[in-house]
Amino acid sequence: MGTNSKSSHASYAIAPSDPAGAVETSGAAAPPDEQQLSDELVAAKTDLMVAMDNLETIAAGGEEGAAGYPDLPEDPVERYEIFAEQIKAAKDAIEKMKAEGAPEEEIQAQLDALRAQSLEYLNSLSPEELQQIAAARGFEHPALVGLSGKGQHPLVHWLDPYYDDAIPSKQKIQAKALQRYEQLLAGQTLGGMALADLHQAEGTALPSTGPAGTWTATVEQIEAAEETWKKAAEEVAYSKGILDSAKLQNLLQAEKQILTAHCPEIDNLEEIQAKCKVWTGDPLEHAKISTSTVLPLVQDAVAAGDMSLADAQHLKPREIVALLRTGTPETEKEALKAKSQARQDQLAAIDKALDVHAAAKPDLNSPLALPDLAGNPEAAAQVAEWATSTGELHKLQTDAQGWIHGVLQPANDISMDNPGLLTSHTVAPKSLTAEFNAWAKQQKLGDLRDVAEQMGMPNADKAARAHVTSFIASSFNPALDKAEINEKVAAAAAKKKAGTPAGGDGLASDEAVKALQSKLTAAGASPSPTPAPSAPSPAASQTGGLTKEAKEAAALSMGASPEQAKKLAEAPTPTPAAGSVPKAPVKPAPPGSFNAKVQALVANLQQVKATTQDVPARIDADVVGSWSFGPGKAANLGGTYAKTLHEAPDGSTWLFKADKDGGAIAHAESAASHALSLGGLPSVPVYVKSVEGKSGSVQPMLKDTHHFASEPKNWSQSEVDAIVRSHVGAWLVGDHDGHQANVLRTASGGLVRCDLGQAFKHYGQDKLALGYAPSGGGSYDPVHQKLYQAALSGGLAEGVKVNPAVAHPIIKNFEAIPDSQWRSMLHSTAHEGVKAGVHWVPTMRKAAAKKHGIPPAKVSNEQIAEAFLDHAVQRKQSLRESFTNFFVKELNMPTAASLKHGAK
Repeated sequence: MGTNSKSSHASYAIAPSDPAGAVETSGAAAPPDEQQLSDELVAAKTDLMVAMDNLETIAAGGEEGAAGYPDLPEDPVERYEIFAEQIKAAKDAIEKMKAEGAPEEEIQAQLDALRAQSLEYLNSLSPEELQQIAAARGFEHPALVGLSGKGQHPLVHWLDPYYDDAIPSKQKIQAKALQRYEQLLAGQTLGGMALADLHQAEGTALPSTGPAGTWTATVEQIEAAEETWKKAAEEVAYSKGILDSAKLQNLLQAEKQILTAHCPEIDNLEEIQAKCKVWTGDPLEHAKISTSTVLPLVQDAVAAGDMSLADAQHLKPREIVALLRTGTPETEKEALKAKSQARQDQLAAIDKALDVHAAAKPDLNSPLALPDLAGNPEAAAQVAEWATSTGELHKLQTDAQGWIHGVLQPANDISMDNPGLLTSHTVAPKSLTAEFNAWAKQQKLGDLRDVAEQMGMPNADKAARAHVTSFIASSFNPALDKAEINEKVAAAAAKKKAGTPAGGDGLASDEAVKALQSKLTAAGASPSPTPAPSAPSPAASQTGGLTKEAKEAAALSMGASPEQAKKLAEAPTPTPAAGSVPKAPVKPAPPGSFNAKVQALVANLQQVKATTQDVPARIDADVVGSWSFGPGKAANLGGTYAKTLHEAPDGSTWLFKADKDGGAIAHAESAASHALSLGGLPSVPVYVKSVEGKSGSVQPMLKDTHHFASEPKNWSQSEVDAIVRSHVGAWLVGDHDGHQANVLRTASGGLVRCDLGQAFKHYGQDKLALGYAPSGGGSYDPVHQKLYQAALSGGLAEGVKVNPAVAHPIIKNFEAIPDSQWRSMLHSTAHEGVKAGVHWVPTMRKAAAKKHGIPPAKVSNEQIAEAFLDHAVQRKQSLRESFTNFFVKELNMPTAASLKHGAK
């Protein structure tokens, strides 16, 4: 059958004797309706066919091989190595096919076939053969997996060459074998197998402690080391709250002392050491380990050369503990180092993708500047590369958020070293898609099809403009389903080929669109109750005062389907004559009527638009921190803290508020404004900053604003909705100081909160209740309290009411903030607040004492800060339920119960 030689398989060739004959090319021209394949694609397909043919021959044991195939070796290890080489050859061929433009469907089909072929071969091997191959491939103790004999043997997956060796699922199989080996060392039996049985089956000697890396101990020293270790393990096991660094250090040192001991006088020393490994892991698994726990140990390990600084910075606290433990298997330590390297590689990939992305989109607030495709031969490739890189950047940014807030190095430091993680470079798929669509409208359809074709779109030459644009945008917008787009293109092409009459696309008729358009145009022409901006944007002017997105949202709210809404929004509308002023309707629409709903919707859109265009977008705090502000002059704006006005490097005017609490209030106000912006609420951006040697905060001054001083009976529906939305954010950050002097009406008529200096002040003792106003009553009542009192007493204008549904999108935005990010955002607020002894400290001291079961006097500052952060997370998590109960119970609005389930 074979030579069983182990010296020739490295260059073993089992291809047909005439590979070129595998693909018959008679020289005849391809059929006129088929695309001519490139030479490279033909070669790649030939390579794939040869590799798949070889794999089938190997799976059949060589019995079905055709003439030209040499005999296969009988040794299962050698045969597996040949098989793995052919899997790699097949995957390489498929990658070449993909690079040469083979259809995605064909690529996926070939990958599926290859994966199935690999599984078929490995499942045909006996457990003994799998163990023999795995041992040769470096698997430690392969006999300790697959003990149940049920289902697919774990080594089938571990040996599968279709998957990379470093994937976590393969590492877990090895880790399980090592865990079971530790159990055998501890004197246990597994499946009737003892430690001696395993080593006999493996043909290896029983392990023994040797002098290398050990210390020679007496029996008394071992007994003393055991007592020390037991005490250290108990201290960790019964520790409450964040584990103290010294306790962790004691346990790791005690474990190392036992595991590195050498004492020939003790026969069961190996059993003692195995128990030490297993039982050290138990208390550590349940302990609360934070950055503060491991930082001193990391500093010592890096100084001693036991850990690299890069590994320490890119691993989470628990991962660092595993790397420091003597009892962690070397394979697991290597896997942790590989994980750290993978994260570093991910950051490098982010920077690389950012370089391409930023060429057309320098930052989040810069307009998209893609090249025109017409007459530019290189532009299509540039746009294709930009779309692909932008998609990669978005995915990498999203993935990185899963770990940058948990590793040792602060997330802010990582972001500063890797600009692709800065907020200013975040890929925002929704708004970016809108910009891309606007650019695409200016390009010729044929040029866009060229871009899509280069990105792998099948039938690009038959795709409509909307499909081509969406296909390209799907590279960076996960909400767009590329496969679904391709299916629509294929279906449309099939209908066209079958002679489907035009107009059967499910869209509204032109008459219906015009009718709805006229209503939308009329609604868009309704005047805003606030002053209009002096220079309306071109986008707004072209759509009668509304952007395309606003018109599309309005159409949807009027009952249009998504396709109808899109067609409506894209339809041209008359542009008012220069200098013309829209006139108010003769009489307002009846409350509850269709026209009233349209006018209310437009008013809401105008409210949001007016606020957005007057409030500066939040920029990275480190950028503001690097600025030098000019000399200050007194600002007579009232309030508790001294204020001065300063000129920023760009010439704009900024307000500085000195903080008598050493920066604690500044951190609170900055965090609160940041939180509101993440929730989609307008707020003047605030940043922690020292100016002229004083700690405090800075914020840009808004031009032409005045206080929101009108009475509830004069409030419009859009203003009421804005107050309800603002209340959600105010409760989240514990701000009860939102009286009318702290609400500004902007130059364009929007509403925005300012002065969040009392944020978090009453955390832990405040209430979401009607009438709750700890800052005082009367003119100091928060505007939301005035609103709810007016609503209950009939003090609002006719047709104006409190609508709980408007709170849903804000709650949803806050719910989307990961708990880890939320804690990271408030970290400085918590710790600076504790140091300054701010108002909420006594409340959180009591909460920490109750949690840890200790007297309040023994609670540490760290525990108080953690209690604050725990409360902040709990408040965010219960936001929806809290507001549902508030609307239902406090305002007697039973229909608001739907808010609890996310109903809009």
